Amino acid sequence: MSTRRKVGPALLVAFLGVIAVVYLYPVVFTILTSLKATSEFHVNLWGLPKAWMLDNYVNAFTTGRLGDYFGNSVFIAAVSLVLTTVLGTFAGYALSRMHLRWTAVIVGILFVLQILPAESMIIPLYLMASKSGLTQIPYAPLVTVYIGWMLSGTILILRNFFQSISTEILESARIDGSSEIDTMFRIIFPLSGGAVATCTVFNFGFVWGELMWARIATLTTQRGIPLSVGLINFQGQYMTDWGQLTAAICMVLLPMILLYVFLQKYFVRGLTSGALKG
Repeated sequence: MSTRRKVGPALLVAFLGVIAVVYLYPVVFTILTSLKATSEFHVNLWGLPKAWMLDNYVNAFTTGRLGDYFGNSVFIAAVSLVLTTVLGTFAGYALSRMHLRWTAVIVGILFVLQILPAESMIIPLYLMASKSGLTQIPYAPLVTVYIGWMLSGTILILRNFFQSISTEILESARIDGSSEIDTMFRIIFPLSGGAVATCTVFNFGFVWGELMWARIATLTTQRGIPLSVGLINFQGQYMTDWGQLTAAICMVLLPMILLYVFLQKYFVRGLTSGALKG
């Protein structure tokens, strides 16, 4: 019996170790490649760099215009996340605590929108954006569509969290004369840090790496191109320079890793609260 107890955890640790290697090795390989010269990459594909080519990062940021693409992505992500969080918070609160008519129908529609494939909406969205002139305005087609895509999931997550807040707290605030807006800012916002962090991590990962709509929406312009599209252009221009290409990939991954590291505590708390509520 004691042998079984030892073998079980050992097998689990071994399995998790294999999974970790499978997921981490591509990242390690990319980092090592970004520090190699292109000539060394073809000769020494799997080995450590003989000379640490930090210039690959400098050249990728300047020569490859990665700095411009990076700034565009930061602006698009910041505006999209702020507006989605604000609108999603108010909508989630209204659907969970204000006893609106047709709440069940609205929630059902949000679920349908959440599971609807994005590919099925690409052509109608492009036709509407093109005819309305949005495609000629930098950032506009990306920000507006991203907000629309992210709102349904954000509203559902925040609504589920708001339903877990004690009703007595909100009733006490109303008895004290607090309006719904005051309740939102004084009670709901301070308590919703974990849920908002959860939505922020998910939404940022989507906006930062989304490619299909970003590629289509910027076909007719050279302004406001995000990193995901810029990386394709970079690859086309520097197809044989693997050092600069992988350096660009590393710089694209860095903001996502940093955001998760800083918000990890709140992110896990938000997932746990949702699980407990379910």
